Amino acid sequence: QEVGVLMGWWDCLGRRLGLKLNQRDQAFVNEHLDEAGQFLFSQMSLIDQRHTLRVARYIVQEAAFRRGIDLKHLVQAALLHDAGKVKGEINWGYRALVSILRRLFPRLRDKWALRDKRFSFRYALYVDLVHAARGAYMAKSLGIAPEIVSLIKRHHDTLSGNYEPELALLQTADKKN
Repeated sequence: QEVGVLMGWWDCLGRRLGLKLNQRDQAFVNEHLDEAGQFLFSQMSLIDQRHTLRVARYIVQEAAFRRGIDLKHLVQAALLHDAGKVKGEINWGYRALVSILRRLFPRLRDKWALRDKRFSFRYALYVDLVHAARGAYMAKSLGIAPEIVSLIKRHHDTLSGNYEPELALLQTADKKN
């Protein structure tokens, strides 16, 4: 029982220091994701978890103004869209630079990306490059619904004339958050 009290205290300290999700955020995740989804979500860094929570909450707010949106699947996809970025694979110091390269110089990111962990910056570019397909594969492997897997996989694709409104909203939310 003393161990339980100590773990509770340690958990509380982690939340207060911003090293863990707060209870409100964790409740949101638990409400929208099943066990497999929660496992995938837990594999992301805290930075990515917080980002996906902002994306999901933006979608919940915006969906009130849109019709024909599958909100349940879209919120799940929002929470898991960066699951292919596994905790510890992108050095926190590289995050901003990787993001800038993705947005402003995507061809350079594609050219410099290297699947070799010995070159940490180039590996971070590789993870960023493949995270959508990788996250979709992970989600599919865990039995996540095909509609969610598809949104995860395509969340950085260029929209064509025949796109579903869920993908457009996910991309908008991702860019704004």
